[in-house]
Amino acid sequence: MKTPLKRIFVYGFPHTYGGAGTELDHHIRVWQRLGVEVHLIPSWGTMKPIAADLLQRGVIIHEKDEWAALTPEDPILCLCNPYFLTLMPEIRQHTRRTVWMNCMTWIFDQEKAAMEQGHIALFLYQNDNVRQAHQAALRPLNGSHDIHFRTVTPYFHEADFPYIGDRPSDTFCCGRISRASPDKYARNTLRIYEGLASPVPKKGLFLGYDERCEEKIGTPSPWIRTIPNSNTLSPQDFYRQCHIILQPTNTTENWPRIGFEAMASGSVLIVDNRGGWRQMVKHGITGWLCNHERDFIYYASKMAYEPNLRADMAEAAREWGLQLGGLSASMESWEEVFAAINQLPE
Repeated sequence: MKTPLKRIFVYGFPHTYGGAGTELDHHIRVWQRLGVEVHLIPSWGTMKPIAADLLQRGVIIHEKDEWAALTPEDPILCLCNPYFLTLMPEIRQHTRRTVWMNCMTWIFDQEKAAMEQGHIALFLYQNDNVRQAHQAALRPLNGSHDIHFRTVTPYFHEADFPYIGDRPSDTFCCGRISRASPDKYARNTLRIYEGLASPVPKKGLFLGYDERCEEKIGTPSPWIRTIPNSNTLSPQDFYRQCHIILQPTNTTENWPRIGFEAMASGSVLIVDNRGGWRQMVKHGITGWLCNHERDFIYYASKMAYEPNLRADMAEAAREWGLQLGGLSASMESWEEVFAAINQLPE
């Protein structure tokens, strides 16, 4: 029997909110709890405040594209950066234990090419529905038994997002948060925000917004504040202000990290009835799932007019989020994944 996995390399670097960057940071905490040494090989550079925290926690940070640090026994994992897939020929000169974690609902062209060439040893997913769909599409490209597909239970470190139960009652704040990408905005976003009715003055807050987003959705009204990124406003301060997360998008989310952030913080989710939101949100209990523009407007207005119901839903969502992203379940799941990785051929 092989010895337990001792260390893991990751291509990429954590970020401050949402998406794969935050997910990576939280996974690192699980891996370290399991006694695994964590090495990061940045794809473009490091963010100094985050790097200082990681170093203090015992993470080893290498130089950009420092493949020489890898040995044949070392697995290298990447969360959703397709550039990793184009580097496979060089990486596989050092290790064949390559792990690709796609956090999208679609398959990258580079991913299909890597499958055809047998460059990925393990395809890893946070959502079993997505795994099944991707496996069905990818397996015909390469039938090798050395290529594996698995699902892992993600961890959410709720301590980073304290619960806020006493937001101001003299205003009603609705917000949305993502990277500043027009793909993350539905074209009717402003129509929904303007349609929201509230018994008190309403405020809007967009964290992750730039001129490209404005070209798509139009110019927000003065009551909506737009912020380019978290350098100006931290995610924690964003959630501290928002009674609800009113987030129509054009994308289909896989396993949205902002859902965990909002539930931990007490901001009620009003989101699209598709993708990972269907598994994350219990409609009418922990949040609202919307099929149409009028659903977003109705449920957002309902939350403005019924603060007691909103408070009950926020508390229920907090408890549900702890179940979905709890530490013990994630640790057990990662133990199984690491055992599988340790059986991959060198």
